[in-house]
Amino acid sequence: MLKTNKRQSSEVIERKREIRRKQNRKFPRPASRRKSVFSLEALRARFARDADRLHRIGGALARIALLAVLVAGAVAGGRLIERHVRTSKSFATKVIKLEGASRLGRDEVLRQAGLAKGKNIFEVSAESARRNLLKHPWIATASVVRRLPGSYRVSISERRAVALLSIGDLYLVADDGTVFKPLAEGDPFDLPIITGVDSDEFASDRDFRASLIADLVGLLEDYARAGLMRRERLAEIHLEPGRNVALYVGSDSTEIRLGKPPFLGKLHRLKKVLESLEKKKSRAFYVYLDNVRRPDRVTVRLR
Repeated sequence: MLKTNKRQSSEVIERKREIRRKQNRKFPRPASRRKSVFSLEALRARFARDADRLHRIGGALARIALLAVLVAGAVAGGRLIERHVRTSKSFATKVIKLEGASRLGRDEVLRQAGLAKGKNIFEVSAESARRNLLKHPWIATASVVRRLPGSYRVSISERRAVALLSIGDLYLVADDGTVFKPLAEGDPFDLPIITGVDSDEFASDRDFRASLIADLVGLLEDYARAGLMRRERLAEIHLEPGRNVALYVGSDSTEIRLGKPPFLGKLHRLKKVLESLEKKKSRAFYVYLDNVRRPDRVTVRLR
């Protein structure tokens, strides 16, 4: 009887346990009683990682801030140095050597370059002064050397006017073939004048302009080379149709027809004709040296 009761008691206990297990599956424990998924060690590890990350970020920010301070300091220091050298009397211009100026005065050249004694040497660079000089119509080439603490050496070459070009207004022509400025007060005017040039074609056709001026400047050189410049003053160079050339020379404006280049041989023959007439105490009304079929033939009409 006692064994039976014990067996029944164990069955009852087992049944109650089964009921509790079913109830636990149906009604889980409250969240507050669940075991936390984060252990203390995990939290410490995470905190250490976050602290290390913050430390690296802080170090990078500190380096950036330091670099910014250094850059700002360098800029400020540079400005202080620049302000010092631009205001210090030690860097005032004391010496300006000028070479090559003959027609232009020293004051005009230095004013064009932007240079002056007492002016801070850093205000005008050598290249800036050179560019300023080349803007002057009479200056063909220029070089400028700046030496610290306070000197410049300026060298220029001036244009030499050899003729006047008439294309509506009068323009000066240089010996390098440059038509470089309108004739103005104070400019040389006792020069051969070039006439008969079509102003519209001259302005619009660059090739025509370049070749024409080169031919005419070459003619002036040949005229001097033939020994005629001192003998017979060249008053006018006239461009005729077909780019034939005629000269008017001497005080009586003797007409000399040259035709087309080359001119040097024709000018040598002209010199012989004029010398022969001078011995006879005669003057020519015109001399034609433009015979295409007979280039060695000279036609002369006496006054």
